[in-house]
Amino acid sequence: MYNSAKKTDVQVSKDIFPAEAWELITTNRENDLVTIDVSTPQEYRDLHLEGAINVSLLSRFFKARLDVMDKDKTYVVYCKVGGRSKIAQKLMKQFGFQTVYNVIGGTLLWEKEGLPFALGTDGVNKFSFCPFFISIITFKKIKKVLHSVLSYFTQHKGLSTSSEQGSEV
Repeated sequence: MYNSAKKTDVQVSKDIFPAEAWELITTNRENDLVTIDVSTPQEYRDLHLEGAINVSLLSRFFKARLDVMDKDKTYVVYCKVGGRSKIAQKLMKQFGFQTVYNVIGGTLLWEKEGLPFALGTDGVNKFSFCPFFISIITFKKIKKVLHSVLSYFTQHKGLSTSSEQGSEV
């Protein structure tokens, strides 16, 4: 008799700390688990986890790469800080991936917890920031400057309006 049971459509999308990710990776190496580094190719060359594949979130081919990946496998995604991997996790969920884990804190926290990297990598370069992090810092600085300029004009417009009213009396 033919078994018509379908795989469940319940998606697992969870944030996990590096120690949990390390345990998941080491206990499921032979199974359908894939580790994805969504950092830039240069960041990947400098440092990555053993067995991880580089699928840069910033690549124009990122979504095309997702299209050809097996959505039924289990994925662990990470980057340097955790921001790009969080975005990748959300995109993968939208693309129908069944099980995606995001590593909180990325390789920075991974290193801090003393977990191993692939052989031949130098370690986290704390002086280079990931592009995602740089864009957040830039946005915050621009927002602060615009707020200062707006406050300046608001205060001076309010002063000129009140001084003009005083001269009419």
